Amino acid sequence: MIFRFTPVVLFLFFSALFGVSILLLQVSYKSAKEALQFEQIEQLSRTHEIAQQYLNFRLKEARQSLLTIASVSNDETILTSSPNILKNTILDYALWFELEQGGVPVLKKTFGSPFEGAQTLLFKNEHWEIEQTPKGPALVIQIHVFSENENEDQPSNLIKGGIYLKNNFSLVHGLRSASHAYAHYIILENTVLVSSLSLEEGVEETARLVLEHKDPVFAELGEFFSGDILPLRLEDGQSGLYLVTVSTTQGSQNWQESFKQTILFGLFCSLIICICGTYFLHFWTHHSIRKLLDYATGVRMGRQDIRYKPGTIYEFNSVGKVIEEMVGELSEQSKYITDLFEAGNSPIISWDKDGTIRVVNNAMQRIFDLQSVDQIKSIDDFFKCYPHNDARKACEDALAGKTTAALETVTKNNGRTYYIVWSVTPLRDTQENVSGVICMGQDVTERRIAEGNLRLSSTVFDNTAEGIIITDHNAEIIDVNTAFSEITGFSREEVIGQNPRLMKSGRHSPKFYDEMWRKLNTNGFWQGEIWDRRKNGEEFPKWLSINACRNEKGKLTHYVAVFSDITDKKADEEKLEQLAHFDHLTGLPNRILFQDRLHTALARSRREKAHLAVLFVDLDRFKQINDTLGHRVGDLLLKEVSKRLLFSIREIDTVARLSGDEFTVILTDISSIEAVELIASRIVKSLGAPYFFEGHELFVSASVGIAIYPTDGENSVDLLRHADVAMYHAKEKGRNNYQFFNAAMNEKAQSQLSLANKLRVALNRKIIHPHYQLKVDTQLGKPVGLEALARWNDERGKPISPVHFIPVAEEHGLIARLGKSVLNQVCIQIRMWQDMDVEFGSVAVNLSAQQFRDANLLNDIKEAIEDNRIDPTSLEVEVTENMVMDDVEDAIRILNDIKEMGLKIAIDDFGTGYSSLSYLKRFPVDTLKIDRTFIRDLSIDNDDAAIVSAIVSMAQKLEINVVAEGVETQEQVEFLRSINCNVVQGFLYAKPCAGGEVPLVWHRMIEEFEE
Repeated sequence: MIFRFTPVVLFLFFSALFGVSILLLQVSYKSAKEALQFEQIEQLSRTHEIAQQYLNFRLKEARQSLLTIASVSNDETILTSSPNILKNTILDYALWFELEQGGVPVLKKTFGSPFEGAQTLLFKNEHWEIEQTPKGPALVIQIHVFSENENEDQPSNLIKGGIYLKNNFSLVHGLRSASHAYAHYIILENTVLVSSLSLEEGVEETARLVLEHKDPVFAELGEFFSGDILPLRLEDGQSGLYLVTVSTTQGSQNWQESFKQTILFGLFCSLIICICGTYFLHFWTHHSIRKLLDYATGVRMGRQDIRYKPGTIYEFNSVGKVIEEMVGELSEQSKYITDLFEAGNSPIISWDKDGTIRVVNNAMQRIFDLQSVDQIKSIDDFFKCYPHNDARKACEDALAGKTTAALETVTKNNGRTYYIVWSVTPLRDTQENVSGVICMGQDVTERRIAEGNLRLSSTVFDNTAEGIIITDHNAEIIDVNTAFSEITGFSREEVIGQNPRLMKSGRHSPKFYDEMWRKLNTNGFWQGEIWDRRKNGEEFPKWLSINACRNEKGKLTHYVAVFSDITDKKADEEKLEQLAHFDHLTGLPNRILFQDRLHTALARSRREKAHLAVLFVDLDRFKQINDTLGHRVGDLLLKEVSKRLLFSIREIDTVARLSGDEFTVILTDISSIEAVELIASRIVKSLGAPYFFEGHELFVSASVGIAIYPTDGENSVDLLRHADVAMYHAKEKGRNNYQFFNAAMNEKAQSQLSLANKLRVALNRKIIHPHYQLKVDTQLGKPVGLEALARWNDERGKPISPVHFIPVAEEHGLIARLGKSVLNQVCIQIRMWQDMDVEFGSVAVNLSAQQFRDANLLNDIKEAIEDNRIDPTSLEVEVTENMVMDDVEDAIRILNDIKEMGLKIAIDDFGTGYSSLSYLKRFPVDTLKIDRTFIRDLSIDNDDAAIVSAIVSMAQKLEINVVAEGVETQEQVEFLRSINCNVVQGFLYAKPCAGGEVPLVWHRMIEEFEE
């Protein structure tokens, strides 16, 4: 920007400063006001949200009370417990109906103060609605509770409850107490139903303005209260209610002070701007004068690179322009001389008779890395940096009047070597006296490099490991290197003048050579693998590259062939082929080669309309041997299994190792099913024989699945999959056998897969819930605890047995997720029972093997307990014998950690595993649960009775509690009591029920014992 110093300019400058100050004040005031209103809206929204959450919480509490009343089926229990439950809620009345056959509701009991006509039922259940009553609008809900008792004659219940909204001061006071508002009005259809407000001045007026305008009311300067009207949203229903909220915010109290601070800040900014503006005016003036003076000084000192840079003051720029035009005319005259000097690529340096350097051109600076002439003041300084005796003597001779020509020097700079030939000539004045020296050089670096490369190429030609043949345009050999003789056995003298075909092996057809010469003549290059013959007659493979060489006119002059002996490389490729298609441990074909051979066999079978069989062989319990005795013994076992498999089949058949302990067999040209059975039986028998390794006698068995082409599949994928399905069926049959595939197996596999998919959906939707079965102390005559059991109903309400979905969950890796879901739901139920002061003892939760070994188990248990704030002693975990015996030391560590958290520990299904009594005393166990298989035949099987008696006696000596599972008859109870096993669990006393039914079943059980 360029300007003149005039009064108009100064007036405009200060006017702009004043305008900016006014704008700052306006923006500050507007920002403060908008910030205050935003803060008030945020405060009102938070207050309204707290009141709304409080109302929904109280409605949920009321609904839970109605559910508790509805789930009770005993009239006496209703009379004693239901009023208390209603009294602690916001419900004003409740009506209990019983639906008789045909769906006819019969009013059984009323609670609270229902209005006349309250027995009229609603059209929708599980939904809060507004109902007009003689006492004003009421918030009403109706709940239909179906009976879960197996007795179909048991009627279902219908419960209806309501809350009067008109003048319900306890409700609105609760809302205001929870939200800390200064006023709340509940409004329906522009009618105020009930209100609660503080007596402070301004609260009622703010509420009146909100009701009048139906918009937010903000606190202005000197005011403290703001208000708004927002809808009350119910989680289960559309209420149509609105809530007026009056609140205050700290911003309204500090707004006046903020405004004063804003005014002061704006004035301060205006002052700062004026000071800065004055400073900049001074700076611009001084800066322009300084530029003009610097330019004039540079011109006086003869600096060629200096240029005048215009400033901001017009008058100074005019003076600078005149000076610059004068300098430009002088510069043009000197530029012509300089361009001539710098035009060449030859280095030039000149100095006077005193040794002071006067001229150094760009080429000289580039070669010797001289950034400027000032870097070296004299020729002596130059030779200190680049010493050279011959060059120094030539320079001294030049000062004596002697010329030196063709002086070659070698200079290394920045990693590059320069070869320079110098001419050192004296300079003379008009009196022919030596006034200085000029030294001009010629860069011959490229020439010396080319000569060196030529010598290097000759050395490489004679010493390279690849054979090289050079022929003329007629393909007659004119030279070969040493490597050629070493590879072929022919000496240089034997092949000069010969055609390379003298080494022809005869393996390639004339067509091969015709194609080679065609590409060579077309493209000027050919490369490929070729077989030739050595002088001793031995054939060998080589990798050959041939280039056609042409002169500058494009005429063919030579052929150059470079080849290497690839005999060793071919051998390595064969080894890689072996590694790529064969298992490195057993030497059997791997999965890739197996698939290739199976595709080939299938193609042949289709063509010849023949049958073939695919066998899937899996070793039983191999992992146990591998983990116990180590991978070395496991590898030895796999090698021996491979040998036995090869011994068990025919030479035309294929055995492959897919992975781990899985093998496959391809049987071709099979004449009958009996032939396949014979080979499968031989495999099972052979692999089942004992193995002896490093002093160990080992036993493994094999499960074999068989699929037949084309009956069981027409492609490799189906055959292998069906053989795998048949193999798993063989394992289900007890292992150590073979099974042919059939459609039923596939249907079962598909069914399990479908069930697994449904299970994933059920877990996502959280529709798998725990049911609870009582544990009863027959001596005390009352329940003492519960066991949580997972229960699942499909989308049609039909129950899916745990016998079906638990194994599927384990097989598909869903059991840990299922266990965590059940654990969380149990902890939530315990929290509800504790809040309701319901007696339940302790609740046992089963842990699966996968869940027990999960690294997050302890954190999951801890989070479930802490999130629901339950007593850890009310929770018990059940593990099986086999789970803790898989890795005893790790199991003891996990159980001790669980015990330290305060939980109880029980071993489930005791007596069915392989636990050692020496380990049992190390486990921190509280309870042993005797498996139902021993309880079932107590009265008729003396062995079962003896085992149960021994378990009870042992547990009593170890001070461990005992629970008998599966008790279904009184005779079993009497026997168990006779051996001091008093705690039992079974259908004789109670079947599993939902959490809401537990208090009733518990109470009924106590009454039955009392009777």
